[in-house]
Amino acid sequence: MSQENLGSKSFIAGTDLEACRRVKLSSGNVVYADAGEEFIGVTARKAVSGDSVAVNLRSASRTYKMVASGAITAGVAIYGALGGKVSASASGVAQGVALEAATADGDIIECFQNNGVAGAIDGATTAIGDPAANGSVPVIFAKQGITDATTSPVIVTAPYKFRIINWWIVSRDTTAANVKLVNVSTDASAVKAKGTTNDAIVAGGDIINAQKDVLVTTALKVNASAAAAFDIFVMAIKVN
Repeated sequence: MSQENLGSKSFIAGTDLEACRRVKLSSGNVVYADAGEEFIGVTARKAVSGDSVAVNLRSASRTYKMVASGAITAGVAIYGALGGKVSASASGVAQGVALEAATADGDIIECFQNNGVAGAIDGATTAIGDPAANGSVPVIFAKQGITDATTSPVIVTAPYKFRIINWWIVSRDTTAANVKLVNVSTDASAVKAKGTTNDAIVAGGDIINAQKDVLVTTALKVNASAAAAFDIFVMAIKVN
């Protein structure tokens, strides 16, 4: 009889596993996903080989505690590392975004997860798949290394029609600036003051209802009132 799972599922551990590690399927069991490898979810607890282990599935709309393999700066893209850990060093495709910093191997940090295999579009990372398979799975569009958004740089040219559901600013300097999203040439959000300390994360302003949908091939942009350094992350869902 078929079943469904809302966010987590039990598997048999194919090897000894620690909590908060990325895992993949192997012969029907779960084992660590290593550097650059895709994964199905994150272990909820420690387990020995042969025992049942709860896995928080990657497809769930939530954040995750994950184990870092070394220092990671808050707001940067994360990649798969050995032993089911995550790293800021590129290996394969980006698998999510660190929401807080790690200082050493073994640190546990909160992360977003991209859903599925990623593809690069205008500097953003997004999980693009068959609409029949993923429907409105949330994805993260990111524009990192912004130094001056007074000219409204493009975050992403829409690969499909999507709806903005949330966004964040990660400060990379101490300069004060008001930041907003722009749908082609029309404001898509209220302005939000970026943080004035390095690595400060600020949730974006309210999304303007009439501009929440970005049409395929059109540009979602970001604008700032002053030249300031920051990264921008936008959560969206694909819509018809």
